[in-house]
Amino acid sequence: MQNCETKTGTCEMPQNTAVPGGEKCTEGQDCIESKMKMLMCAAHEAKRQVMIDIMKAKIQKAWGKKMEKIADAVIEAMESKKEAMVIKAKAKETLKETLEGLFQEK
Repeated sequence: MQNCETKTGTCEMPQNTAVPGGEKCTEGQDCIESKMKMLMCAAHEAKRQVMIDIMKAKIQKAWGKKMEKIADAVIEAMESKKEAMVIKAKAKETLKETLEGLFQEK
């Protein structure tokens, strides 16, 4: 039996089933049936992807401007955080060099 996982978007088939490009059917198993299950799962995944694309367009139209502003704010904050990390690293290196010099003094 197939498992079309909606959370991950993956389709899992039991071991020893037919897969594209190969026949891996155990004795007594109907390979055509396995292929049909795999194709049905692929069709469901394709429909899911189409629905995602449609919803993306509608969300972009309805909330795009606000989401753009939110994204800009997040990027700006990330850039500020990165700059602060660089400043902190430089300050730490400067302190280290200063301390090394002081400890080497006689």
